[in-house]
Amino acid sequence: MDDAFLPSLRCPLDPTRQATLSRDQQTLICSGCQAKFPIKNGLPILTPSEAELPPEVASADRLPCVRAANRVRPRRD
Repeated sequence: MDDAFLPSLRCPLDPTRQATLSRDQQTLICSGCQAKFPIKNGLPILTPSEAELPPEVASADRLPCVRAANRVRPRRD
């Protein structure tokens, strides 16, 4: 993976797309929730189903960024 693209990538689990990603060997790590995404054959795999969640988080809907977004989501009338 070419690190030149790294500044433009965002965590796909973050509903606001504010969390950046940093590289650690063959994974990308979310700056917000610490979820890890694999790099396979030089390509980042940024699909939620491929994410390795932090050990203390049982499911993606329990991530701090997702919970915060659900609290401030505007009502639809």
